[in-house]
Amino acid sequence: MAYESANLTAEQIAELEVYYNTKLPEQSNSLYEEIKEILYWSKELISEYGDKASWFEPSVSEEEINGWEKSHDIVIPESYKDWLRFTCDSQIRNTLARFLSPNDFELNNPGMPEDLVAIGWLIGDGERLCFSRNSGKIVRFFGKQMDEYDDFSMILKQTIIRKLRRR
Repeated sequence: MAYESANLTAEQIAELEVYYNTKLPEQSNSLYEEIKEILYWSKELISEYGDKASWFEPSVSEEEINGWEKSHDIVIPESYKDWLRFTCDSQIRNTLARFLSPNDFELNNPGMPEDLVAIGWLIGDGERLCFSRNSGKIVRFFGKQMDEYDDFSMILKQTIIRKLRRR
């Protein structure tokens, strides 16, 4: 099934930005369409999940991203950097997803392979979202099961947006 994003007017986008006290990234951001859709569905589902179910903190600066990478000698995958350029810390539909800022990334978690850097949680059942220091791939980690994705947009499309659309 081909991915089709929400077709929003400039007025609708402005309303979402005001509601969430955030700013959509530039259209050149690789996750622009996914972010727009997540904001749209998060607001649409307020009556069902509550007005605190989804929130998006301000973005991380390029200096903060570069500083974290330099101090840890780890490269954050470009697709997750695009998410950080939108929000540094966020929650979507309560326990559907929680994404962390670099200062809250978990390194060397004893329950996970050494090369994984934990950047959030998915589904509310203990599943961790990570990236591999070695390959740069995004990794869903649950127990001993690991699923790898080439970039963060795949997580947003296949897990977050798909579940938001289903309610």
